[in-house]
Amino acid sequence: MIVIPGPASQILGVKVANLIKNSKIVDVFFKKFPDGEEYIKIDGEVKDEDVLVIQTTFPDQNQRIIQLFLILDALKELKPKSISIVIPYFAYSRQDKRFKVGEALSAKVIATVIKSICGNLLKKVLTLDIHSEIILDFFDGNAKSISAMKLFGDYFRKMKIENVFCLAPDKSATPRAKIIADILNCNFSYLEKVRDLTTGEVTTKIKDLNVKNKNIIIIDDIISTGGTMVKAIEILKSQGALDIYICATHTLLIGNSKLKLYKTGAKEVIGTDTIPNECSKVSVAPLIADEFK
Repeated sequence: MIVIPGPASQILGVKVANLIKNSKIVDVFFKKFPDGEEYIKIDGEVKDEDVLVIQTTFPDQNQRIIQLFLILDALKELKPKSISIVIPYFAYSRQDKRFKVGEALSAKVIATVIKSICGNLLKKVLTLDIHSEIILDFFDGNAKSISAMKLFGDYFRKMKIENVFCLAPDKSATPRAKIIADILNCNFSYLEKVRDLTTGEVTTKIKDLNVKNKNIIIIDDIISTGGTMVKAIEILKSQGALDIYICATHTLLIGNSKLKLYKTGAKEVIGTDTIPNECSKVSVAPLIADEFK
């Protein structure tokens, strides 16, 4: 198998390649023209080979998506046997349906372009903890989302935190909290969250969580502006919680969100390398490699 680490996932791509037996890395040369346009060139032979492209789509999601499209187009012209794609963080995954008349269905557009470029060469699309699994259907049965929650469970198990409690910031994230809670053999719950579709404002309802003198792990798929997590920390602190750990597969950490989390009372913010940054303390490389061995 040929592994092509995209510009946004260079280190992760190499880690994955090192875990896949008999794989070979082919590099991508990339640059930006003075007017901001992207340039991509695949530097290697891929003819009649199964190829795995690894390219996350943040930060800047628009740049990273265009880079992915250009990689796939260049790759197709080199006549590989098949193309598989790992998109560790799938941008626009929160735009999985038309909430209002006239809205673009952004996630479907991305899937449509990928399918159009690759055609019959497209073998598999893999992502991690996608925000909405509806998006997988846009790839006509060729897409799969895997979860990093067991990796977080192992991470916290090794920390040997006592008197621990897992919390999901909303009901939809409860299955993620349960996975970690089962590994740590502790209780879990969730907060009730309502998002205004027009303003994007999130309202979290306060409820008694019975967390006094407990250490808390808050689990989610994405941390963007951190507003939901900040509110959760405030609620937990008001109810007597001790140390509060924040973890999410995709730590976008827009603006000063990381600072807000720590100032509000987070002890540690832990993410994966689906988006490489200072919070990427858990690598998803083994999970990805297992899908292509």
